[in-house]
Amino acid sequence: MLASNISSPNFSEVFSQEHQAHDTSSFLPDSVRTKDKPAKTALVAEGGGQRGIFTAGVLDTWLEHNFDPFDILIGTSAGSQNLTSFVARQKGYAKRLIRGLTRHKRFFQLSRGFLGKHIVDLDWYFDKTQETKRQLDLETAKQNVLGREILFTATNIRDRKAYLLNPLTHKNQWLDLIKASSALPFLYKQGVPLRSIHASNSHVDGETEAANTDYYADGGLAAPLPVIEAYERGAKKIVVIRTVDKSFDAQSIWLQRLRGIVCSTGQCPKTIDYMLQHEQAYRKALDFIANPPDDVEIVQIFASATMQSKLLGSTDVELKHDYRLGQQAGHAFLEEQTFLPVQTYNQLMPCAHPAVIDSTVRHTPMENISLPIACNQ
Repeated sequence: MLASNISSPNFSEVFSQEHQAHDTSSFLPDSVRTKDKPAKTALVAEGGGQRGIFTAGVLDTWLEHNFDPFDILIGTSAGSQNLTSFVARQKGYAKRLIRGLTRHKRFFQLSRGFLGKHIVDLDWYFDKTQETKRQLDLETAKQNVLGREILFTATNIRDRKAYLLNPLTHKNQWLDLIKASSALPFLYKQGVPLRSIHASNSHVDGETEAANTDYYADGGLAAPLPVIEAYERGAKKIVVIRTVDKSFDAQSIWLQRLRGIVCSTGQCPKTIDYMLQHEQAYRKALDFIANPPDDVEIVQIFASATMQSKLLGSTDVELKHDYRLGQQAGHAFLEEQTFLPVQTYNQLMPCAHPAVIDSTVRHTPMENISLPIACNQ
């Protein structure tokens, strides 16, 4: 149930940075390290393409302060990439890739679609992440999620259902699952092939392996905001990092009308079906957030000002702007959890009057954690 203010004194502890390389338990929430397990806390990272740089700003700020009290981490699309760099403890990693690789002409090129090729070249993108200077520290990531759940949403193209993929238990490689979670339909053609979770562990021939393979697309189609999934896994406090503005409305009347006209001919393009599926799933999640069960607390983190970046095709200036908004939102959240002194905000935003900070952060409704944009950009 949503409360009128943001307070959770036992939500986490400040972790010791000097132990992060060797003692992974120092990063884990109390529910993992103690026999008397309290209610679980979950972090949900929304997708949004390049708008995920806002999430990167939030998570990088939390890494600076060794803040990771979550029992369950669920990411969709860009959110799965952000969560991976977060548990790998690689501050700045997601920001570098979004500002660098996703702005490269090899990554996004509309003209390739006319040639029957991928408009968004995820193959090239993930190949680049294998280079020495861009490698994810997946060993550290695996150590830091032992005893808890990290899940990436993906949509099975065959049955159109949402699947939550665990990189610690799934038969495919960690990066393959991120790729599947991020594969936008029609921009990345047929999707990403993954072996079935139920496939045998034994060696199989090519024909059997093909039969056990399904293709997956972006998790945002069937589970764009997996808060219900977090709740069903026992989370009683759910923190959601949003990559849309607070005024965003998932319901598109024009899309409903277009579907009615086009599909009345007996031919309903998959594009419209996919968009409608996304919209319906989004609306269901928003309804859950607006009217949650009495035993769950949901905190949403929004940008305090209008975000400038887009799904694709953002300028570097726009990305820097939204990363900064993410940093501010990350600090605001920690202040509400009593982890940062007010002086941090005075340093971050020297042009903001303390009374403004008090009114926008400390006394806002829980679903609107926000902070005015800094004037020293």
